[in-house]
Amino acid sequence: MKKFRKSKQDVIDQERQLAARINNINFLERKDREGTAQVRLTKTVLDRNGVPDPQLVPVTWVATVTYDYKNPAKKAGDQWLNPRGFGIKAYTMTQEVGVSNGK
Repeated sequence: MKKFRKSKQDVIDQERQLAARINNINFLERKDREGTAQVRLTKTVLDRNGVPDPQLVPVTWVATVTYDYKNPAKKAGDQWLNPRGFGIKAYTMTQEVGVSNGK
């Protein structure tokens, strides 16, 4: 029986964390306080010391995100958390293939 590597969801625990680095953002459409953007990011599994796990290769993703600025703070005093009312309406993520991730 072939043994498969565990997915990142299976290996994240109290000893590890997942770091996401934004590589770039392309704004595809913006109109009336709403928009769509393409976000390219790299996810890396880190050990408890913040060092990348050499057994798990970083993975690059492309996310298509729709967003708006129509989300005011719900409680008094929370305005400083999100002063412009930014909110993600929906997103999809696709893993990029054929990316060397700097190697």
